[in-house]
Amino acid sequence: MKLPAFPRFALLLLASGAIAQTTPSLRTWTSTDGRKIEAAFVALEGDAVKIRMANGSTFAVPLARLSPEDQTYAKGQTSAPATAPAGTAATSPGTPAASKTWPRTLSLPDRPEVTVVKEDAGANEYVYRSPHYEFQCDSKLGANVVREFGRIFESTWMLNCMLPLDLKPQPEKLREIFLARLFTNKEDYMKEGGIEGSAGIYMSGKKALMVPLQSLGVKMVGSRVSLENNSDEEMGTLIHEITHQMMNHWLGRLPTWYIEGAAEYVRMLEYKRNGGFSLIGLNRLVQGFARGRNYAGGGKSFTMIDLEELMTIDGRRWAEALGKGGSANENYGSAGLLTYYFYHLDGNGDAANIIAFLRQVENAKTNEEEQAAMKAHLLRERTYAQLADDVKKALRKEGIDIAFFPPGKNGAASSSN
Repeated sequence: MKLPAFPRFALLLLASGAIAQTTPSLRTWTSTDGRKIEAAFVALEGDAVKIRMANGSTFAVPLARLSPEDQTYAKGQTSAPATAPAGTAATSPGTPAASKTWPRTLSLPDRPEVTVVKEDAGANEYVYRSPHYEFQCDSKLGANVVREFGRIFESTWMLNCMLPLDLKPQPEKLREIFLARLFTNKEDYMKEGGIEGSAGIYMSGKKALMVPLQSLGVKMVGSRVSLENNSDEEMGTLIHEITHQMMNHWLGRLPTWYIEGAAEYVRMLEYKRNGGFSLIGLNRLVQGFARGRNYAGGGKSFTMIDLEELMTIDGRRWAEALGKGGSANENYGSAGLLTYYFYHLDGNGDAANIIAFLRQVENAKTNEEEQAAMKAHLLRERTYAQLADDVKKALRKEGIDIAFFPPGKNGAASSSN
């Protein structure tokens, strides 16, 4: 069996250094190419050493990939208990536990490892795998090309794992790994349910993310593959849709505004094309997001959907807004700004209220219980008008002036609301 390469998904920098101090046995390990990580020895397993990061992630590293000093150290150790460090959530091997504090920078130290599963020219079936994704394509791409664009998929997975929301990303039922279907021709993408002008779409019914190759910067010239930079807009759309896939097991439980707002929040962050995200300067990032969704006032003001309308909107009205002349831009922008408010500005600014909301929704068994969670943790005895006033004041401090549309921007509510 092929052993994995030196760990690729180490967290390089967190907002607090406390996590790095939770395990006394942490030490610095050095690979043969000079990379360094902090991890604890767990066990020596044949020609590999199992190590555990401070966040609970475990990796098997070939001894041959370690410095001579580290090889000597590993061979002289006794296997440690298999339990995770105190205070970390139980996760499957290789999955980072959610951070206790909001991260500032998350990075992939290197391109993700990619293996070729299938390359069948006769059937036009090509399958590649990165650590958490399977890519199915109708053209031969090769592992090196997939490794390049695979950063965005693996980085978004890592971020959604590490946010203190503890979303616990996992593949859909009966899947062992997330699936992305890649299309050489736009026409084939559209036939499978793609939306005109979209850079990708997550289809929960098909348990797959559908992506035209051009959105990944992949260009086919005959049988030759070239890789170019995709646009920031395409990158943002992909990050939004990948986040939907990461939250697939939440989609039937959460209100529409938050499903979309959570994906818009990840989209507004600064994605680093070498793999990772920066959350430094959040007020700058949210201002840029507002500019992209509503240009009134030179990008410093934004007209939000009436909050009662936004927080009770159903999927039908949201989908109808995507049509020509709809209020989709205002809906997405409002959902993103409201999510930002609950993550960073509500209460003590530590996302405690929306985290409590998520934990209650996790255990809810009925729609009534889910609605009760929103009232208990997000509204907290406030009327929608009072919440709107709090949102307006908080975002003003972030440099964004807020106004609100009158109710009815999305048409009449359904009877279920």
